Amino acid sequence: MGSACTETPHLDKSIDFIKSRIGQPDEIVIHGNGLTIPEVVSVSEDTTKRVRIDDSAHEEMKKNAEYLTEKIGEGLVVYGINTGFGGSADVRSWEIEEVQRSLIRHSKVGMATYFDNEVTRAGMLVRANSDSRAYSGIRNTVLQRMVDLINHDIVPRVPERGSVSASGDLNPLSYIGAAMCGQDDSWVVAQGKLMKSHEALTNAALEPVTLRFKEGLAIINSDSFSAGNAARCVYTANVNALLTQVCVAMAVEALQGRTETFDEKIQKRVPHVGQKEAASNIRRLIKGSRFARTSESNNVERQDRFALRSSPQWLSPILETLQDSMRRMKIEMNSSNDNPIIDHRTDTVLHGANFQGMTMSVAMDQTRQSMQLCGKLIFGLIQECINGKLNYDLPANVAGMDCNVDFGFKGVDIASAAYMSEMDHTANYTSTHVLCAETHNQSINSLALVSSRLTDKACHILRLQITNHLFVVCQTIELRWLQIRMKTVLNNIINQFPETEDALEDIPWWDCIYHAKSTAEEVAAVLPDSQKEKFSKQLLEKTSELYEKVSNDYQTIAEDLGQGTKKMYLFIRDELKVPFNRGQRALDADLETIFASIKSRRIEEVLVSIFQD
Repeated sequence: MGSACTETPHLDKSIDFIKSRIGQPDEIVIHGNGLTIPEVVSVSEDTTKRVRIDDSAHEEMKKNAEYLTEKIGEGLVVYGINTGFGGSADVRSWEIEEVQRSLIRHSKVGMATYFDNEVTRAGMLVRANSDSRAYSGIRNTVLQRMVDLINHDIVPRVPERGSVSASGDLNPLSYIGAAMCGQDDSWVVAQGKLMKSHEALTNAALEPVTLRFKEGLAIINSDSFSAGNAARCVYTANVNALLTQVCVAMAVEALQGRTETFDEKIQKRVPHVGQKEAASNIRRLIKGSRFARTSESNNVERQDRFALRSSPQWLSPILETLQDSMRRMKIEMNSSNDNPIIDHRTDTVLHGANFQGMTMSVAMDQTRQSMQLCGKLIFGLIQECINGKLNYDLPANVAGMDCNVDFGFKGVDIASAAYMSEMDHTANYTSTHVLCAETHNQSINSLALVSSRLTDKACHILRLQITNHLFVVCQTIELRWLQIRMKTVLNNIINQFPETEDALEDIPWWDCIYHAKSTAEEVAAVLPDSQKEKFSKQLLEKTSELYEKVSNDYQTIAEDLGQGTKKMYLFIRDELKVPFNRGQRALDADLETIFASIKSRRIEEVLVSIFQD
């Protein structure tokens, strides 16, 4: 995993990402040098956003295209203009426009399953931004058509598979080129409707483009499609990393973990930047908590198990790696990554391989591993909450009613294992599976798009795991609150009715709530007849009051939580209306509700509130 520049904490950058996405203006201006990850996410997901090529970029592209026209007129042989492609570069042709049409045709070989519109919009935006740098020989009028597709919500149908991402993402980007040209065999989704590209262009009063000189290459000979998808992955991965830290903090409270785990003095002894930051973030989240134990508190064990105790060390390389992924993506999105490079400024035409997206492929591999590590940590905490042998005197499966008939969150435990196994499988590095392609011309290739697709999958599965954790940990916190108060109630009862001490100590505290009537009758048997009714009435009233409070009075429970964790808890309970589970409803609807808040990015506003306060 990578190491990162550390001038700005991961937390600050991630929160800035979220705020930037939320606050994006209606129009995004591109010129090849300042495109940001939040802008890519915003344009990809919000079809009301508009993209405009900066006037200065229009001027430079015009000069660049005129320079290339002049050079070709002088008889200069340039790859992909008057030659064949790849291993066929020894072929010569002066049928310039036909060569470009042929490039689109022979690259368009996908089938079966297609990218979501958001991914394709991201790819188009990044490609347009790179071309607007004016090193690609493309006319500004042609690039404008790509931007027009974004602005008119005309999204080419791009197959998911078939790109080795060197020489660029030829296959997926050829579908964008075909749509710009209005080819009869090109399909798009226009304002949500499937139609042929020429029909969509006509409906939008847009003329199909005719490609000249290097313009086919300028569109497809690049890893920009991978970069668009990778940008979305990096954004989501950083949000997932913040959510993971919130999950850890809530687990500290649910399991009555020790605050000393996050003590600054411990982190200074191994001063990794990520470790210090993770510990600091979690300290902030649990500040003021009445659940978390101080170092002076007694507990079943003197120190927490590894999932809690070593969480800062576990999260450390994750935060540093994600910082590095942000840095790499910023460079990649604002680069001239096709071939050849046409530089009218220095009177140079250079043949190279900036399309080789290995930096991005490795960044995606490492980001994906980071997601897997987050998932592994969360999985361990879910198990500690649910397992009655590990959760420190809570009901098995954190059941909310009679444990003989309510098996609580057992299904969530099983599903979490399934998610984790699949996520573990995705963590394999893509870059180790490179094969020769295209008549051995592409003897090495990056597989950046494959890597970004797998990273997108890992991010999705981690969201499922985070959903499970938030669902489980809220229930666990409430049962912990109930346990603490129930023990106070039982101590008070024992003080009034000392004869009941042995009987009550032999009964799990939750049976006093879930089986209050039968428990009262059983224990009252040791009392004189004159005290039985008083004892039973007091036990039933107190347990009923607590059970009702834990089921409905979430504000009271939140008062005992940390300054950050209470906001997430109340978001789940009060805003999303996901209740304490009393075993009388299936769990999937509540899980869907929490997951929807993550997928829609609604939960990101909660993160801003949590970490900025």
